[in-house]
Amino acid sequence: MLHERPIAAGEAVPLFVDVDGTLIRADISLESFVRIARSSITAMMEVLLWLIAGRAVAKTMAARRDRIDAAQLPYRQEVLGLIEEAKTDGRPVILASASHWRHIRSIADHLELSDPIIATRGRANLKGSAKLAAIRAHIGPDAPFDYVGDSRADCYLWREARRGWSVGHVPPRSVVERLGGPRPGLARALVKAMRPHQWTKNALVLVPAFTSGAFTNPAVLLTAIAAALLMSLIASSIYLLNDLLDIDSDRAHRTKWKRPLAHGDLSIPAALGLSLALAGIGLVGGWLLGGAALTFWLLVYMAITTAYSFRLKAVMVGDAIVLASLYTIRIWIGAIAIGVPLSFWLLLFSVFLFLSLAYLKRYIEMRDATEPNRLLSGRGYVGGDLDVVMMSGISSGMVAILVLALFAHDPATAAHYALPELLWLLCLPLIYWMNRIWMMARRGEVEGDPVAFAIKDRRSILVGGAMACIFAAALYGPATIP
Repeated sequence: MLHERPIAAGEAVPLFVDVDGTLIRADISLESFVRIARSSITAMMEVLLWLIAGRAVAKTMAARRDRIDAAQLPYRQEVLGLIEEAKTDGRPVILASASHWRHIRSIADHLELSDPIIATRGRANLKGSAKLAAIRAHIGPDAPFDYVGDSRADCYLWREARRGWSVGHVPPRSVVERLGGPRPGLARALVKAMRPHQWTKNALVLVPAFTSGAFTNPAVLLTAIAAALLMSLIASSIYLLNDLLDIDSDRAHRTKWKRPLAHGDLSIPAALGLSLALAGIGLVGGWLLGGAALTFWLLVYMAITTAYSFRLKAVMVGDAIVLASLYTIRIWIGAIAIGVPLSFWLLLFSVFLFLSLAYLKRYIEMRDATEPNRLLSGRGYVGGDLDVVMMSGISSGMVAILVLALFAHDPATAAHYALPELLWLLCLPLIYWMNRIWMMARRGEVEGDPVAFAIKDRRSILVGGAMACIFAAALYGPATIP
């Protein structure tokens, strides 16, 4: 809290700007808590103890441990425009925030604001009436000021401000002006953060129903579909957690900065609440659908995915192995849900196929890195690893095709297929697709997740359809050939 001389007559009216939710679409303190807590279990417990001691104490302790990158924060352009207008008019622009003064000073320096700041320090949490008291101590009890805020806590300041703007909540029957357009709806941000377009990956849960031929039984097919839906809810809960842990790296990414948490369209408490709710629904549903066995494997999937989000995604090579394993676990869960044994060949094929795609995903991230000679943000690779990653990915894909050929040649296969010799033909479209997607990635024509790309790519869909027809012909005989 600052104590300065009152404004003299004729001096320019200062503009006070709230930071969290106003100048930026984020809560600096909450993000600091997350960055500290994700480092270790001990750090997580420390953050909890700080919060028990009080919000001001927690903010102070977090600011001592954590430094923000002011350049990467999601600023609101309309507020920046208001600040520039005030600076042009020669008016003081003062950041007034409930966040810690160390963080606010970093933002002020980044925006080249030379005026003093008003922010939390020690045990004084400057929010609402406490912030108003600090402003009055700074400019005097009767001096005019303008204020930009976003929430109900700012009503104390708007009531006394000469002119007020809001980027969020506008008090009813007030003269506070709306600054910028309306905020994105919470429901829309939540749905976007759940990434429903990624649910198509969980179609892998249906694979055992089709490879065993049991999909012709409606009860089996419905059970498999239900398991895929539960898997999707759990996957979305992990996506939310992953986005929370990846806020900083997502903001530095060429396209991921638009994700709701990184962009500030979704708050951290809302994301955590939805993540817990989705995980709970998925696990309870798994128990009702498949009992202890299905619930156990859903928990295994959650545990591995959570470990990946916290630590394993930064382990060179290990991250690709974990991703391949997670895809394979989806197939295993599908087999558990409908109670069929899973082929050793199918598991081996899945591991190498998805290992290739995991390497492809890393290759795309490394290819698009803004600083290719530095360690990829949140990952264990540098630009010099690009060729090795590509070779490893292509080799894994070729091994997957070899496994498919060995499966077709296995004498035990003939007992389950009407025309097992047709299984050899599956290798040809897969060879075409594997080489094509890697060549396209090399040319910069594949963006983001390669699985998501394949789902939308017309030729990939045609290849998948051709392989499905070949498999159906091998399973049921020539009558199924179109």
